[in-house]
Amino acid sequence: MTVANRVVPFDQRTEPRNSTWTERDSEEQLKSLITNIPGAVYRRECVEPWTMRFISDHIEELTGYPASEFTRARARFFESIIWPEDREHVSGVVRDALHRGGTFSLEYRLMHSSGALRWVAEHGRGVADANGHPRWIDGVILDISSPGSAEHHPGRAEAPRHQSGHDVLTCLPDRTLIRDRLQQMLLRAHRGHHLIAAYLLDLDNFASVNNTLGRQAGDELLKAVASRLVGVLRSSDTLGRPGGDEFAILTEGLSLSAGPELLAERLMDVFSEPFRVEGFDEIPLSLSASIGIATNDGEEPNDLLRDAAIALCQAKARGRNCHVRFAPSMKTTAMEQLELEMDLREALQEKQFFLLYQPIFELDNVGVCGVEVLLRWRHPVRGMVDQEVFVPVLEETGMIVPVGSWVLKQACRRAAAWHRLGHHLTISISISTRQLEAENFVDQVRETLSATALEPRSLIIAIAEPSLMNDTDTMVRRLRELKELGVLVAVDDFGTGYSSLAHLRLFPIDALKIDSSFVAAMADSPEAISSIHSLVQLGHTLGIETLADGIEQGWQLASLKDEQCKFGQGSLFSQPIAPEALEAILSVDQLFA
Repeated sequence: MTVANRVVPFDQRTEPRNSTWTERDSEEQLKSLITNIPGAVYRRECVEPWTMRFISDHIEELTGYPASEFTRARARFFESIIWPEDREHVSGVVRDALHRGGTFSLEYRLMHSSGALRWVAEHGRGVADANGHPRWIDGVILDISSPGSAEHHPGRAEAPRHQSGHDVLTCLPDRTLIRDRLQQMLLRAHRGHHLIAAYLLDLDNFASVNNTLGRQAGDELLKAVASRLVGVLRSSDTLGRPGGDEFAILTEGLSLSAGPELLAERLMDVFSEPFRVEGFDEIPLSLSASIGIATNDGEEPNDLLRDAAIALCQAKARGRNCHVRFAPSMKTTAMEQLELEMDLREALQEKQFFLLYQPIFELDNVGVCGVEVLLRWRHPVRGMVDQEVFVPVLEETGMIVPVGSWVLKQACRRAAAWHRLGHHLTISISISTRQLEAENFVDQVRETLSATALEPRSLIIAIAEPSLMNDTDTMVRRLRELKELGVLVAVDDFGTGYSSLAHLRLFPIDALKIDSSFVAAMADSPEAISSIHSLVQLGHTLGIETLADGIEQGWQLASLKDEQCKFGQGSLFSQPIAPEALEAILSVDQLFA
């Protein structure tokens, strides 16, 4: 009779009582054998949650936790340190091996007490009694993420095989695997008639971290966010990273009947405390997030993810740092937005954009000294499209960068032509934060000035005051680079961003443009006149010229002159006009000069 495949329980005596080989000898040999095995040897109970009856001390090397943690009454401790995305797979393999009494091998990730991930290989066998009933599982868990183990797993030195379908940085499911998991959930929902929800979470202003601290800090921050999000999810939920600074959460079950917004609130709470990332411990990083939610029980994965994306866009439009649940009415709005985006992508190619120029006057002699460049869009079907409608879309989609480049080249070319005719005007162009953040923006300005032969001091780069409040270091550096070219810098919409005097001193600024809302309020509000006085005096204190926007009445002009505001523009002088009309005005001015 052979006993080669028989597994002997640890608590049964296997030697005769009168044998010279004592039970203590057997236990000592077993302990020695276990100690020398390069892995954690264990025995699990046969009933879920498969409590560890015994596990060797090697488990501490793998996890950072002592063996006693796994054999106490905390039945699910081992399951709790399995990476959430791997738990269902591990449970399924172990359960199958237990019921059929066979061996199994699998690879998965464990969360070390330090927060690091360890790839492990588990090899085990389900042991049954004489009647075929499962009794326990014996096995060993080996570390396969260490450099030495790569020799036994070709190709593993760079990345584990199971990272296929996973994001390399966070080890979370990627876009393809997210869709696959969602498809499985939808099938279960269809059979069980229960609710599922998809969440898309986008980090607000994440780009500023990369721009300020570098990509490494950004990567560490993404991993820290992933770790916190895992902590508020169930093991049956899926957390994935479709790309960039966006995360996807998929969940199902009765808990959603109380409202998917409850989970969204828990996800938002993840950002209530600042993050500290490796290598930047001294810098607490505060973040917020916007979340789009979609619920359904019968459509395709792409439909549900599309609806969550639409809801996410709504959350961003509402000011970020909030969550929005998808409603069918949003689809109509989203389709209109999409059509607008598509039309804008064609507008530059089809030459639908054009420029108007609003004259800027010296208030003392009411002579034209410069122009502000204004972008306009004439659509073949929509007609003239309001700036307030299409400019935010250009900003949001990033199309403002190529369109802004076109504006810069066209305006400088026109200004250079006027200079050749003897009209030495300054030309002011509003620049978005997106454009300033582009690494090649300063080079673009340099090349444009060279190509058009426009004097650098004739070009004014205007940036809205609220934009100065974001990522100050980057703004200061970029504006100084522009100043080195000889270009002038102006602050647009001044008075709306609550800049302090100390804050403004950081920037190399030549002019402040007082927002038109202050000028419009002068008739009814003494506070508005007082504000204009303060703004003009602030300009004088800093050695900066001031310009008032929105002058429509003669008494406003007189009052602004009394306050010693030097420049102005508005309908009292001229509406934005075509270049040919401006040339006519300039010719008349030249005639009577």
